[in-house]
Amino acid sequence: MLRDKIRLLPVAFLATAVSATAQIPNAGFEDWTDQDTYIEPTDWLTYNEVPTVGGPTVEQGMPGNPGNYHAVITTRQSPGGFSAIQGWLSAGNPTGHAGFPFALRPGFLTGQWQYAIQPGDTGQVMVAFTKWNGSVSEPVGLGTLEVTGTISDWQAFNVPINWLSGDTPDTAYIQIVSSINFDAPVVGSTVKVDYLAFSGSAGIAEQAIQQPVFIMNPLANGVLQVTSSEAGELHFLDGAGRLLSTHSIQGLNTTISIPTLSEGMVLYRFIGRDGRVTSGKWAPR
Repeated sequence: MLRDKIRLLPVAFLATAVSATAQIPNAGFEDWTDQDTYIEPTDWLTYNEVPTVGGPTVEQGMPGNPGNYHAVITTRQSPGGFSAIQGWLSAGNPTGHAGFPFALRPGFLTGQWQYAIQPGDTGQVMVAFTKWNGSVSEPVGLGTLEVTGTISDWQAFNVPINWLSGDTPDTAYIQIVSSINFDAPVVGSTVKVDYLAFSGSAGIAEQAIQQPVFIMNPLANGVLQVTSSEAGELHFLDGAGRLLSTHSIQGLNTTISIPTLSEGMVLYRFIGRDGRVTSGKWAPR
């Protein structure tokens, strides 16, 4: 059963597609479902039905970043010590089907995480997009990010999405694992994750979405004027997706100091009050 589950992401390319547009379900892991003997994040698939030593493979962590909760994904030992069970989390519905309706072409999957990957092991975030062609769902976009070692504080991550064709997808998949090797996971590898979002340039959706106006204009060294059609929060990140600074944008024109930004290209992400995201690259001067 586990092997069937871990194949859900690629196998789901063959499933019937749903054409509606949606955002990432339960992207902040605030909603959890009681399954009697364990809980799991609503609208996400796990291995929590499999008995393991020390707790389930996906647990509710507190507090969130932001919010009340985050997801903790851990590779566990099976009872009797016969094998290890990979920590696995995949967006999907309770019937066991991975994926959710989505009809945009974002540039990144973003989020917040911590991780402690055991020696000889690797954690991974994977995002994929497909489009139904009348007989099968074809892959049109893919992004992966692999990690080793330990980060004990919350940091932002960005998974660049490589678009394989010019098609607009109809379905998105997200999979996060604490051990990338299903056949030889290492007990104790852990990934904590929260605050998932798609960002970057949007493609053509089934319904047009009005994007916020967002312009950055440097005034002097370390001073930046931001013109925005709505209030929100501006994040600057380095090329590895680590958060450099956060700024509150209150309205039409806001002047901020950015002394933490160095020369060279950085990433920015503006999150409006309604949750819409504008992001891209910017070179401080």
